[in-house]
Amino acid sequence: MRHIIVAVVLTCFVQAAGAQGKGGLGSVGSGTIAPDDRGIVDKSDVPEVQTVLDAYAEAIGGEAAVRGLKGLTRTYSWKMEEESGTLLSRAGKNGAFRVDMTMDGSTWHESQNSDGTKTWLKDAEGTCFPAADAIAILLRMEHDPAALLDISDLIRAMTVSGEVIVAGEPNWRVIMVPKIGKPWYLFFDINTGLPSRFEFGRPDGGGRPIMVVRGFHDWKQVGPIRVPHTIQERSVAGNVELSLQEANIDPIPASTFALTPCAKKAFAAPVEVLSPPDLNELPTVGDYHSKLIAAIGPTLVQADGTEVSSSILADQPDVLLYFTAKWCGPCRRFTPKLVKFYEQVAGRRDFMVVLVSSDRAADQMYKYMKDYKIDFPAIPFDRIEKSGIKKKWGARGIPNLVWLDGEDEVVRGSYEKGRYVGPAQVLGAFGRHLGIE
Repeated sequence: MRHIIVAVVLTCFVQAAGAQGKGGLGSVGSGTIAPDDRGIVDKSDVPEVQTVLDAYAEAIGGEAAVRGLKGLTRTYSWKMEEESGTLLSRAGKNGAFRVDMTMDGSTWHESQNSDGTKTWLKDAEGTCFPAADAIAILLRMEHDPAALLDISDLIRAMTVSGEVIVAGEPNWRVIMVPKIGKPWYLFFDINTGLPSRFEFGRPDGGGRPIMVVRGFHDWKQVGPIRVPHTIQERSVAGNVELSLQEANIDPIPASTFALTPCAKKAFAAPVEVLSPPDLNELPTVGDYHSKLIAAIGPTLVQADGTEVSSSILADQPDVLLYFTAKWCGPCRRFTPKLVKFYEQVAGRRDFMVVLVSSDRAADQMYKYMKDYKIDFPAIPFDRIEKSGIKKKWGARGIPNLVWLDGEDEVVRGSYEKGRYVGPAQVLGAFGRHLGIE
């Protein structure tokens, strides 16, 4: 349902004064957000993440200002095509927040809530359901004014990947890998220190991930901190603009954020266990892995030789490339672990594993996949060398597991700084990224 999209619209990147995280929100101009105009300028001489965050903290108002907030209430008006309404965001201490969304001329009302420990959503029918771990982290990032000050609670890794142009201005592009969930891309205006753009994935109404681009501008003072007074968002769901109508920093009663009977019932319900996805039924639209898909070509193959469209990767925020071969003893020892991980996890997390064979013939590759019950797809044998994938993302030896983010940049690999650390290290890190110990 479209309206639940509006429910995730508000970003309290506002939130972070002193922040330690990265932001990506700044001026994008008025009206709807323009198509992505990022152009990579330079990847040399980039600053440390902390340098970017320190500049951000100073630009927003400082850590002391955010830590000292007793509460932060903001009322935004929102507009999406012909629809409009109000979004009321209240943030308290220790990560607690409540966001209520209503629509003009309608009784529609949805909310996002956290008591600081548990996070839940309430739909227009009054049904509550727990937020998935990755969504809970993203919501806290958006609504908790102190989230960026406590970024180590949310982020497992982050790096400044280079200087890019956003809306005509130089920005530092920062990749953040949350402890649970998919990588975020945040952009800080080099001249002002303020965030200018935030790119991330979130589920649509059917549970599939969509790419969201959110922009922030018109930063003004609210009490001791600065907040963006206009927030613009674009995704396949449509374009939304929020304008701040009123804000204050008065204390908010703790009861505002308390776990409700509806939420208690939701958290008591059994957790659904899903099976690995059927590759032939996966959606084939999305914005991820354009470089990888172009290299692979139009199809992937399954163990029985069935072809599936390589565009299934476009909806997967993360891809694990598995460079392997049946003749490789260490590969044969690791493969069952990867297969088991895929079987247990792929049905409830959005990612795909792709096998890149170093076998000597196609029939050997297919036999390997059948013998080891490999359900994830492989690059067609006659495309492996032509694709250049081994040269671009592979390394000297196998088994090699390489984790690619949505823009096909390596997050982790079995080789680190020229030293072989093995695929188990990568799989462990990826599991933690998904919130699986």
